[in-house]
Amino acid sequence: MDPALADIEIDDVEIVAPSGAIGARRYISRSRTTQSALVWAHGGAWVGGSLDMPESHWVGLALAARGVSVLAVDYHLSLRGVTFPIPSEDLSAAFIWAREHRSLLGGESIPVHLGGASAGGNLAAGVAKRLAQGDGVIPASLVLAYPVLHPELPRLSAQAARALELADLPDVPPDLFAFAMAHFAGPSTVRDEIAFAGNGGIPGRHTQTFILNAEADPLRASGELYARQLEDAGVTVEVEHLDRSQHGFLNEPESMTGRAGLARIANYLLTH
Repeated sequence: MDPALADIEIDDVEIVAPSGAIGARRYISRSRTTQSALVWAHGGAWVGGSLDMPESHWVGLALAARGVSVLAVDYHLSLRGVTFPIPSEDLSAAFIWAREHRSLLGGESIPVHLGGASAGGNLAAGVAKRLAQGDGVIPASLVLAYPVLHPELPRLSAQAARALELADLPDVPPDLFAFAMAHFAGPSTVRDEIAFAGNGGIPGRHTQTFILNAEADPLRASGELYARQLEDAGVTVEVEHLDRSQHGFLNEPESMTGRAGLARIANYLLTH
């Protein structure tokens, strides 16, 4: 599909996290100068997804081909009793690993960004918030694709509601959404401000953020509300929606919307 992707060096690595070793996959161009690095978490409603899905593997390949090395993270899924904070701690450990191994991602001075899609965007936003609450190193930026950042879906804007209507997509039943949130976070922690970064206030040290929503997506309301929360806290934030797209467009490398979304993310990372 894209000959440039054949030029990417791919290595699987193991990272020690608080709940045990996790896998990760490193992507870097063999011939193109790497300008920045991204620690990336795929989506899958916290219960699915893997390093082999396009939202992880294609994103890693395509960004590396554009000069952004990627560390894709195989965090623990919320299965067999696994709940927050385990997946969040996995991603945090991966970000620390990337900072400590920047020589493998393009150079010791390379900026390290953090991001994710859908449920992975949830995890990335929570880790970025936790890091901003401390006094250590924060990501160069936070990059979120169609993230879920609130335990309850905010009200859709008229524009977003119209996009859903035109796409003829069904509403998400509130009970189903609440079940998914509690399954990931645990019923007692759905109000935790790291489990859902939209809970609570925004730390003053929070890194600059890019949010790319799908046009016809109920989760768009969460991404747009979080952008306003960041703006109100004085954080530099860019929020966009991808025209004619639906949730999960980064899982569609063969589509025009998938490629357009990837290009926007690459452009942001290469200019920040």
